[in-house]
Amino acid sequence: MSRLITGIIAHVDAGKTTLSEALLYECGAIRQIGRVDSKNAFLDNNAIERERGITIFSKQAVLNDKITLIDTPGHVDFSAEMERTLSVLDCAIFLINACDGVQSHTKTLWALLGKLNIPTLIFVNKMDMPDTDKERILECLRQSLSQNVVDFSPEFRTSESFFDAVAGCDDGLAEKFLEGTNPTDSDIKKAIRDRNVFPCLFGSALKLEGIAELKGVLEHYFESPFTVQGTTGFGCIAYKVSRDKQGTRLTHLKITGGVLKVKDFIGDEKVNEIRIYSGEKYESVKEVSVGEVCTVTGLKLSKAGATYGACHIQLSQTVEGALVYSVIIPPEIDEQAMLGILRTLEEEIPELNVSYNRETHEISLVLMGEVQTEVVRGLLKERYNLDVNFGEGKISYKETIAAAVVGVGHYEPLKHYAEAHVQLTPLRRGEGLRYVSELSVDVLDENWQRLILTHLQEKQHLGVLTGSPVTDIEFRVVAGRAHLKHTEGGDFREATYRAVRHGLMKVKSVLLEPVYRFEITVPDTNIGRVMSDVERMQGSCAISDSQSGLTTVSGRCSVATMKNYVTELRSFTKGQGTISLLLDGYEPCHNQEEVISQIGYNAEADSANPASSVFCSHGAGYVVDWKEVDAHKHIKD
Repeated sequence: MSRLITGIIAHVDAGKTTLSEALLYECGAIRQIGRVDSKNAFLDNNAIERERGITIFSKQAVLNDKITLIDTPGHVDFSAEMERTLSVLDCAIFLINACDGVQSHTKTLWALLGKLNIPTLIFVNKMDMPDTDKERILECLRQSLSQNVVDFSPEFRTSESFFDAVAGCDDGLAEKFLEGTNPTDSDIKKAIRDRNVFPCLFGSALKLEGIAELKGVLEHYFESPFTVQGTTGFGCIAYKVSRDKQGTRLTHLKITGGVLKVKDFIGDEKVNEIRIYSGEKYESVKEVSVGEVCTVTGLKLSKAGATYGACHIQLSQTVEGALVYSVIIPPEIDEQAMLGILRTLEEEIPELNVSYNRETHEISLVLMGEVQTEVVRGLLKERYNLDVNFGEGKISYKETIAAAVVGVGHYEPLKHYAEAHVQLTPLRRGEGLRYVSELSVDVLDENWQRLILTHLQEKQHLGVLTGSPVTDIEFRVVAGRAHLKHTEGGDFREATYRAVRHGLMKVKSVLLEPVYRFEITVPDTNIGRVMSDVERMQGSCAISDSQSGLTTVSGRCSVATMKNYVTELRSFTKGQGTISLLLDGYEPCHNQEEVISQIGYNAEADSANPASSVFCSHGAGYVVDWKEVDAHKHIKD
């Protein structure tokens, strides 16, 4: 049997680290339970994590010979790290704070588990606190998360009502139950695997209550989807890149097929060492099998999300930052050296999206919030002894298109040749970018088609309104031509880039701005002011809860208008108001023309992103303006 890979998913302050420690202790992996406030938690071993008392980096721990736990961050600033880890889990432990119940971010996490189709066990923590009512909490979970939440407490599992509850979650089991047949263990395992049943347990991680039951349900009812088969081709996915204390580059892998051995090649790079980490310590092994997670050394080109061989998994990457910050470079280092350091850090934290403007010599990056900003600053100080500051955050805009268009790129200086036609089609909001080629190999050889797709994906294509990255577009290769003698790989890079830019210049573009989903809680006397403020900020909201003199409103609002509202809220509520902000995708910009004017981007003057093409006449190449390219193209419609 493959080892079960699980992780604890929770809103901040639900007790995730405490539950991790309790599970490690229950499984015999540690002899003494660490505490967040004592700064000695087994998995929060980074100095910054221990100082702040939060999990920042995902890490693994071997619980026993059946289960591996991957710890994930809970703070919203590190949601991207958590989301990458989710993609390689076989199942998740969804942690609920009995005192807080289901909050807005809790629902977001639950929806993400559903999107990734991850079997899930719910553990309700802090049941030792006063005024916690099991039946009331169960009903809340069923109303807020799923009607298929089933009590798996030991006393309930032995009752006839348990089988009735399980059968009620699955039509096939319900039919058998009505005929007098109780669901078997095999039936229940399948229902859990299919996300038709969500087991729920109750306890207190701090007092080790319910932990043995949690371990038992995991081992008995949850299974790894992988089975070791000697004939399965090798495959894996890299879900994280990090460095150890000696600076060795580490690639964290989930094996999705076959066996990986030391000295094997992944892509074009050789694996020097295979490590199985448990907290800070690791064991070097000679090989790992399908279904396992491991860490390897020797790979220099790997990045989070890269897949190799027989791999059906793709990393989920929906969490993005809304603000771009310029880097204030310390005087003791030049800009290129600073850029290199930040690129290295970006390998570990891909959501930083480091960029460099050659004209202004400005380095910028995306930060998720105040806490991540402090963490990045701390890492630069710890590793490179650099005191780095950041400018004021600017809105991270995106662009998309309003209609389908075909862009043409032609590149034919002397002894070079490539032409690519790429159709750009708008996708639904939030779908990101998609790349397709369905050309017949009789039209264009498959290797050239693959090369065009590679070039489409390797570059961050910029829109023509503000020079912001494009999104929600399908790029489809619809035509292409190579020359038997003169075409080289770099020719199709030039043709592909120009084809995309040509299409963007021809079609109407739409500027998109980031939007927050928010939850604001204030004293009842302040609710009128809050709702008026939201309307003033071009947002929408509705009252979602009201009790004990406090009212909560939930809604959506432009990041641009709401980004400084935290300070204002604290001021007029005299510190009693709280606000939770979560980036909730992109929508058409509420003040597009104003933003375009402020940014002042000139698409035709952007020499790094030309929309023109290069043709050849009488042995010399010449440039054709984008407006005339369709008249000069070699492949006619």
